[in-house]
Amino acid sequence: MNLTDGKMIVVVMVLSIILLGIAGFLFYLERRLDKAEKQLREMEQQRGSTKSS
Repeated sequence: MNLTDGKMIVVVMVLSIILLGIAGFLFYLERRLDKAEKQLREMEQQRGSTKSS
């Protein structure tokens, strides 16, 4: 293994870490968005049931 192979491994590892970080962040945002949408639906249902009563 020569010097350029070592540099290539470092580049691949850094890019892998960055991509995993982005994927983790998107997963985190998706979960927060799902929770917010669920709360919004519950609030709309409560408001709708209050108006019809």
